[in-house]
Amino acid sequence: MAGVRAALTTNPVTTVRNTGRGIAAMIDAAIAAEDTPARIQVSRAASAVADASARDLGRATATVAGNVALTAAPGAALSKAAALRRLRMARPRTTFDPPQIGWVKETTRSQKPWKAYNDAATGAQPGRAPTLMRTMADGSKRPVKFDGIQGDYVIDRKWSVVDRARARAQILRQSQVLAEHRLIGTWEVPTPVEKLKALKLLKKMNITNIHVKVVKP
Repeated sequence: MAGVRAALTTNPVTTVRNTGRGIAAMIDAAIAAEDTPARIQVSRAASAVADASARDLGRATATVAGNVALTAAPGAALSKAAALRRLRMARPRTTFDPPQIGWVKETTRSQKPWKAYNDAATGAQPGRAPTLMRTMADGSKRPVKFDGIQGDYVIDRKWSVVDRARARAQILRQSQVLAEHRLIGTWEVPTPVEKLKALKLLKKMNITNIHVKVVKP
């Protein structure tokens, strides 16, 4: 960073445009020369420019030129910061292994509409239910069942949403196992009324990793 200050106090400053270009070039050189993260480099460069007094800059040019450099420098630093931010946003996201889906035999049998609705979920298999393994406090593993799977999303269908102890316990199990596997769950419900009930219940329980959508039978 000393190079930035030295350049400003020893090299003539002629115009606002030249000043901006010179400072931006200095920031480039500083970033390339060190392993410090770019955002810290830019911050240091901006601080170095801000700390340079008009008197220091005027040693090479004049007081007026010094004031011009102080005015132009933050713009150059901000321009560089914007470019670095775009590069950071373009970096590939961290990827994780695909979810380890297990399958268990589905023993529930019924002729009622809710059973046919659940069995029709995307990715469902006749007579089997997809599961994710949940790690318990003692280190043991237990499966948590769903109704279907689509890509990285596991699906649970709710013919009727109820706010009861057993239903709340299931919600907690699902949310915990989804968080453990870094997944988002989807509840599919048959009507907008059931969707509203589901959203209210999830909000009440502070569940944020389960989404709700209407899928008609």
